[in-house]
Amino acid sequence: MDAIDFTDEYYDWIKELSKHPKIVAIGEMGLDYHWDKSPKDIQKEVFKRQIQLAKEVNLPIVIHNREATADVIEILKSENAHEVGGVMHSFSGSPETCDEVLKLNFIISLGGPVTFKNAKQPKAVAQHVPLDKLIVETDAPYLTPHPYRGKRNEPMHVKLVAEEIANLRGISYEEVAEQTTKNAEQLFGGLGK
Repeated sequence: MDAIDFTDEYYDWIKELSKHPKIVAIGEMGLDYHWDKSPKDIQKEVFKRQIQLAKEVNLPIVIHNREATADVIEILKSENAHEVGGVMHSFSGSPETCDEVLKLNFIISLGGPVTFKNAKQPKAVAQHVPLDKLIVETDAPYLTPHPYRGKRNEPMHVKLVAEEIANLRGISYEEVAEQTTKNAEQLFGGLGK
């Protein structure tokens, strides 16, 4: 949303910050066509530059995608983002889109919407995505899981996301928690330890 304000100074600042040992990824970056704050062409150019930066510093990417799936995937392909991979934050696409993203060396992150009663796509993706290609998140303070929907989201609610995924897959919460933690640690290189 803030792509219109992106400058070379911001690019250099992000590059410098990326050298810190606790930095494990570059992001969120991507496209957001919901809010009319930055023109699409500017968003695309900034997104491409940020992917190039992630490749230069060899860090995975955290992707933000809102109402821009086709363009996000096209840019990931054209910029060879598979070289660093990353995560599709708060994934809201279909199982078919999930498969396409997985082929690009990205894993899927599911949050609060998977707990919503009428959220068919997130539930379908939770059942579809290989467990070793999944992480869970809260997106605090947004997208609060049921039964707290409408209130401020907190990191402690991530357990509700994992419990719902376990229920949908017919496996234990512990299995989901263990594997998604392992996946996050593997993607983010030990999480800046």
